[in-house]
Amino acid sequence: MFNSFPASKRRSPLPTRNFYISHRETRAPSLRVILLQLLAKPKTVLLAVVGLLALLGWILGIGRSVDRTRTTGGVKVVARDWEERRTIKIERDGKVKPDEMILILCPMKNSIEHIWHFFHLIDSLTYPRHLIQIGVLVSDSTDRTYARALELADERQYSRPKSQRYDRISIFRKDFADEMGFSAEERNLGGKERHKFGVQVKRRKMLAVSRTWLLGAAMRPEVDWALWMDVDVVDYEKDMLQTLLGWSRKEAVDVVVPNCAWKTYNEMGSYDRNNWAETPESLEMKSHLAPDDILIEGYEADLPTHRLNMADMVPPTASTPNSMALDGVGGCTALVRASLHRKGAVFPAWPVDHQVETEGFAQLAKALGGRLLGLPKYYVYHGLYG
Repeated sequence: MFNSFPASKRRSPLPTRNFYISHRETRAPSLRVILLQLLAKPKTVLLAVVGLLALLGWILGIGRSVDRTRTTGGVKVVARDWEERRTIKIERDGKVKPDEMILILCPMKNSIEHIWHFFHLIDSLTYPRHLIQIGVLVSDSTDRTYARALELADERQYSRPKSQRYDRISIFRKDFADEMGFSAEERNLGGKERHKFGVQVKRRKMLAVSRTWLLGAAMRPEVDWALWMDVDVVDYEKDMLQTLLGWSRKEAVDVVVPNCAWKTYNEMGSYDRNNWAETPESLEMKSHLAPDDILIEGYEADLPTHRLNMADMVPPTASTPNSMALDGVGGCTALVRASLHRKGAVFPAWPVDHQVETEGFAQLAKALGGRLLGLPKYYVYHGLYG
């Protein structure tokens, strides 16, 4: 009774496990077999290799499509508690342990022949790049300095692995010659011409405005120190930042200035004469000046100042000290505690105790309680005719 359906209409019995074992051709291919079949095709292998290379490039940041927005960044809230006391850490061997943010600042004008080397020297520093920011202001230039600065910045920040990038590079452009009434002849001074005594006061005032503008544009809350540097500095030691920071801690000072000199294969001479200390004779001379009189160093034939100049200690002798207190500083290379700038030590374009620009900054720094230190026997080297 239960088998009343014809055999032709009965449902076939389900295959058993033993059936699949003995009839392999009826089984669905496994994932391993599918992958092996795909890898046997040259096109699949090529696509896999390209995919792996693309993944590797993405991980390293090579060739990645990056939005190069150069205005405001994406950070919307910034905080820093300056009541948290931070000190420079020193290793057992006496070397500085880098943990402070340094902003390297440089005003430039028609510097196309120097700018590549400027960035190259910064690349040579052993201080960690994630603790270095760079700020450049290009002013009144007739060459490609600004465009080249952007190219060099992009190369470092977009074409290199993240581990080799700087924390930030800021490139600015702002002209000052028109608003300060410079003639066509005054705008185009270069080389030795810009160092003539007759053009110094006006030139230094414009440079003061440029430095202060750059400082205001580039200084961010995370910065601990500012390193001012000329674009035509040609050489310095790779651990210069650690050395200057070490001196700042050792002597408890706020500004540290190496001696800026020039050198050839067999000669050496002084360059920056704005690093000086007052003497009784210089103070006596100053007491007879009118309030608006401005003193310029390095022109003894036109304006003797009777100061003790660190440049006169090049080359060093047995009596040359390792360090000395300063009353004036130059901008060839100068490390400045950022808090001193924040307090108001800028670069005045007006006379402060008869000084403008970097030397005027020194007077403001001292008035704010800052201490200035020179290193007569520690050198950075400047181009001879920069």
